[in-house]
Amino acid sequence: MAQLLHTPLLLLAALALVLAQVVNSQRNFKVGAPGDAGVNDKDVQDALKFALREYNKASNDENYSRVLRVTGAQRQVVAGVNYFLNVEIGRTKCTKSEPNLESCPFYEQPDLLRTKLCSFQIYTVPWLSKNSLVKSHCHDA
Repeated sequence: MAQLLHTPLLLLAALALVLAQVVNSQRNFKVGAPGDAGVNDKDVQDALKFALREYNKASNDENYSRVLRVTGAQRQVVAGVNYFLNVEIGRTKCTKSEPNLESCPFYEQPDLLRTKLCSFQIYTVPWLSKNSLVKSHCHDA
């Protein structure tokens, strides 16, 4: 009896994998393999906002930092989605307690701007609304 169920289940699993690869090939990435992601893609932007929120929470700086530019973005479909983002961030004139931090102006003086190059890995499970910052590494630019 168990043997009779194995074949249909294997066929169903194979079909699901093939369908996932077909759908993902339409988006220029494959299941399990990291691939380039569009910087302006909504999911990439959401992952970036999450990473920056976590960065600012962990930072001892009283000023808010935000993205100057994204230098690279990749996505990897696993049991969820990994985003690998390389960004240049800068220090703003706003303290973290102020509202509308997304539009805070940057310092113009390089010593106050304190530009950093950061690599973030964000793991998301969209159907569970779960996000986690897996890796975060920043160094002075």
